[in-house]
Amino acid sequence: MSPRPVLAGGRALAAWIREGGRPDRCSRAAVLLYRWRGFWFDQGLGLLGPDGGGGAGIWADGAGLLFLMGFWRSGTTLLHELMAAAPGWGAPRTWQCMDPLRGLRGGGTPSGAALRRPMDGMLVGPDSPQEDEFALLALGIPSLYRGFIDPRRLPALLPLLEQSFWQGPEAGPWDRTLAGFLGICREPGGEGLVVKSPNHVFRYRGLVQRFPKAQFLWILRDPAELWASNLRMWRAMTDRYGLWEPAPGGLEAFLAGALEAFSRLLGELRAQGRLGRDQVLGYDQLLAEPERALAPVAARLGLAGTRAQAWLRTAVGRVQAGSRGPTPLPAACRQPLQALRDLQAAILG
Repeated sequence: MSPRPVLAGGRALAAWIREGGRPDRCSRAAVLLYRWRGFWFDQGLGLLGPDGGGGAGIWADGAGLLFLMGFWRSGTTLLHELMAAAPGWGAPRTWQCMDPLRGLRGGGTPSGAALRRPMDGMLVGPDSPQEDEFALLALGIPSLYRGFIDPRRLPALLPLLEQSFWQGPEAGPWDRTLAGFLGICREPGGEGLVVKSPNHVFRYRGLVQRFPKAQFLWILRDPAELWASNLRMWRAMTDRYGLWEPAPGGLEAFLAGALEAFSRLLGELRAQGRLGRDQVLGYDQLLAEPERALAPVAARLGLAGTRAQAWLRTAVGRVQAGSRGPTPLPAACRQPLQALRDLQAAILG
């Protein structure tokens, strides 16, 4: 049995893994390693005090936060890197998200070589903008990324796709934990922080409630491309981190449920006029006309004059221009994906 990389995490994550029983893709030592590391993770966290050493008060009402909203593989990583390079804005970094205890302790100079992401080969360095979801996973918050480790139990994670879950007690203190972690990610002299986790889509209503002055920027991508790219991403991540074999058809059923929840939320927000206040980009437009797509975003962030021009030139230079026709919809889920495609087209105008 081959060794598996162990994601950082406390005892809450270790307990969830232990409930899965004996691994079938590696030795039981992996579960024991999660337990051992989880114990010391929580010991270190406890030494930081009741607030975990975080800075929850920094973003008390969300002023200065920009949440990037989009389904997995919709272009949020590209958008995160572009927005984090805007003057005065920063982002949670890989070294902070993948080792949040180190970040909460005060961190230090990030170190380590850049690695390629399993799903697309993209280089990620220790100082690259990163998903705060990995920090939440480590800090014990229920996360859909638990499915990377035990893909058999993706059905048990389906409640996390519901907005109501994140407004109830079963979600735990996720909003306080998130605020505290984001507090330590603020960069010296920075005006704001760009936050990205596709999982936040399913916490959207909770985020609006917890951070009423935060800004939200959506990016939408063709549903057929989302389907194909997500199958690749989830398979690559479960192959790398999974301690168990996925159940046949389990990933497809999970993604169908996630896309249904995403579509339902978009429809509700459009009907309520919320997407008139949030900003929405199309992934294809960002690739084909990056300057035109990003100019309104620069204005929303308060960038003007030479600051806006310099950032736009840099951002446009990092986007590989291109455009494609619609990808054929897979026969197995053609109807719901077509409905989502029509809804997104209506939102993008």
